[in-house]
Amino acid sequence: MLKINFVVDKKAEKRIAAYFLSYRKTQTKKFDKYIKEFPVLIKVKDMNDKEARKFMFKKIDEYYKTKEKELLLVKTKIESDWDKISFEFYSRTTDLFDGHPWSSGKYTAIISIFNMFRLKPGTKVFSIPSEDTGGYPNAKGYINYTMAHELMHIFVENYYKKYFKGKLSKEKYYDLLEVVNFINLNNPKIFELVKWSTWP
Repeated sequence: MLKINFVVDKKAEKRIAAYFLSYRKTQTKKFDKYIKEFPVLIKVKDMNDKEARKFMFKKIDEYYKTKEKELLLVKTKIESDWDKISFEFYSRTTDLFDGHPWSSGKYTAIISIFNMFRLKPGTKVFSIPSEDTGGYPNAKGYINYTMAHELMHIFVENYYKKYFKGKLSKEKYYDLLEVVNFINLNNPKIFELVKWSTWP
């Protein structure tokens, strides 16, 4: 079975932040959700790209300077919690897709201090929350759910490329990934493990 490399990585956090910064004027609700735990970052909406990047990166540096050790402890707990369900999750997902295997390669989960999580398309690199409630009330288990959500995207992407590559436009393909993800994560055999769901 595949092994996830969990990382606390300030540089990776900044790469993800740069991606979400592009939403600050075009998809403001998404950006607001992303920075929800850091309201001071709302200021970047009124800055040009260079100023916004500099300000955000400075805040990330400040956070990691004082909290990195805590994040490393959180990482250990996240790994332990995922290990409790990972084998069953991988196995049941394969069963749902008539034995289609998980693709080999290095899977990397970047533990993020922010509130939206990104899968880098075409890779096995994704971000997950450092807080187990994800800012939602009574939402214990959110980290494992996000793990399952992002991993399911990777699995379905591989399945699609094997059997249906090029059949959909890019926009419809990304919609399909979300729809199939929602269906699979709400399948009783998977939901029993992740115990959590969000609406796409």
